[in-house]
This record gives sequence, structure tokens and C-alpha cells, in this order.
Amino acid sequence: MTLSSTSPDTSSDAGLLVERWAASSGSERGSRANLVLSGGGHRWRANAEGNGAIDALMRAVDRALEPVLGTGVVLVAYDVHAAGVGHEAKASITVGVRRREDEDATVHPGTAVHDNVLEASVVAYVDAVNTLLVSEGVDLASAVPTPGETDRADTDPEHRTGAKDRIMSAYNS
Repeated sequence: MTLSSTSPDTSSDAGLLVERWAASSGSERGSRANLVLSGGGHRWRANAEGNGAIDALMRAVDRALEPVLGTGVVLVAYDVHAAGVGHEAKASITVGVRRREDEDATVHPGTAVHDNVLEASVVAYVDAVNTLLVSEGVDLASAVPTPGETDRADTDPEHRTGAKDRIMSAYNS
């Protein structure tokens, strides 16, 4: 297992960003998550189930990015630490991902710090995927989301607003 030494600037428009996410989990029900990623002028969205909220969020990222990642990535490291003390401490997350099909593939790191451990986890995971995509020279602008599944959906606020305007226009005519 090799750790990637590249640390791209994923804050630019070239990388993926977590636009929004939601997750639910409980002791007597399954865990589910949905999210919207954006990058390269595109949006990718997906939902997934998992063995916990963090697993469900990471599976949703994998599902959303199937058109870009193909066989996908595998999580090989996940570390969480408190950045601070008490209830005000933030979650500091470090992850490592590699290509699924190659056990000796380079491990690409991702990190994030946030008040919410779920947010920090999904952002760190996307950061690691960004590192992998940059190292492989993947151009997100030329990667096309799967039509009808990841483009605009009723969870997209701009889409919802447009539909509402059309309905109100018809109603008021």
C-alpha cells in the first residue's frame, strides 16, 4: 500500500464539492443517505443505504460518481480525532482511498474538519476522491453525469423553483 504524496487544491472549480447531503440512522432501522456533488459544471446525485450514516454517505458518493470512477474506490483508512475539547470540539477526519481493482494501488488521502462528524467524513472522502482524480488526470468538465439520474432532479432547488413558477403562471393565467 502506497500513500499518495499529491495534495491537490480541491477548493477550486476543478474539484468535486459536496453541495448538500442528508443521512438518517437508528438502532432499530437501516441507515440511509442522499447527496448532491458538484464539479466541472456538472451535478451528481445519489442515495444509498449502509451499515451506518457515514457508510451510507460514502456509498452515495460512490454511486453518484460511477460514471467517473467506474469500478470505484475502496476506503482503506478512516481516522477521527477531536479537534478541541468538550462538546465544542470539531471532528478532524483523515481517510485514504485506492482503486478497488488493485490492492497495491496508491492510497490517496483526504482530510476535513467540521463541527459535524458526518459532514467532516463525507467531505474528507470526497477530498480523497479529488486527489485520486487529479492524480489520474480526470477532467470533470468532460465527465457527463448519467442522464435522468444525476443531472437535474426535484431535489435541485433551481429545478423546483422553475416548476413552481410554471405552475403559478398557469394558475394565474
